[in-house]
Amino acid sequence: MHTVFDGHVNPELIAKSLAGAQFGSMWLDVPRPDYPRLPGALACDLLVVGGGYAGLWTALHAVERNPGARVLLIEAERVGWAASGRNGGFVEASITHGDENGRSRWPDEYGRLEQLGLANLDGMQADIEKYGMDAEWERTGMLTVATEPHQLRWLRVAAEEGEGRLLDEAQIRAELHSPTYLGALFTNTCAIVNPARLVFGLARACAENGVEIYEHTAATSIHADRSGVRVGTEAGVISAARVVLATNVFPSLLRRNRLHTVPVYDYVLA
Repeated sequence: MHTVFDGHVNPELIAKSLAGAQFGSMWLDVPRPDYPRLPGALACDLLVVGGGYAGLWTALHAVERNPGARVLLIEAERVGWAASGRNGGFVEASITHGDENGRSRWPDEYGRLEQLGLANLDGMQADIEKYGMDAEWERTGMLTVATEPHQLRWLRVAAEEGEGRLLDEAQIRAELHSPTYLGALFTNTCAIVNPARLVFGLARACAENGVEIYEHTAATSIHADRSGVRVGTEAGVISAARVVLATNVFPSLLRRNRLHTVPVYDYVLA
């Protein structure tokens, strides 16, 4: 059996097909709220550096638990500008990049890691519903498909180990009308979401609950002593009792953290 993936595609045809394409994030190409720049030096109880999912959720949970605290969030570009607003929108419970990887790397902790991943997925959905975020969230589940007999055997083993429900060729054909797939493993611990709308919803929830958000405000330095933490920006120094660095793979203000992150790029065409 031959599929569309077996043939060689002429590079000129690819170039011609993409000639009129716009390179950017489809999700972010919509009207969105603006947040001001930092006006000058400020003091707060908690400063969050980074306006992606990690930073926004940290700020939101901080004000939930400490309603009277002054929480600031600064973002060098705009909220959701980086990976949080540009990803494919697939939400998986696993925080170990798959069962096999998790079991091999952290065999003694895997059970706990699996529980945390499932709780995280449920927690995301709970917050989206609680704050009425229009994020197009759907708990769809996920299909891992087999195109070769040996892959089908792998999926059968995974199903026997409780990782999901095995679909035979007829069952997968009912879901995806294609002769390419011999079977699949269905897991219900996945969802899809509009990534940018999720960012915008989180930012709105933060602002409505008292978080002060400042865009176009890059953190340039950090210094801690007994009196607290001071983070430098072009507009002035922010003095905080505590600071959370939620900058993903971008160079950390703490040099020791730079050895623990590696930027990975992926592309989805729309």
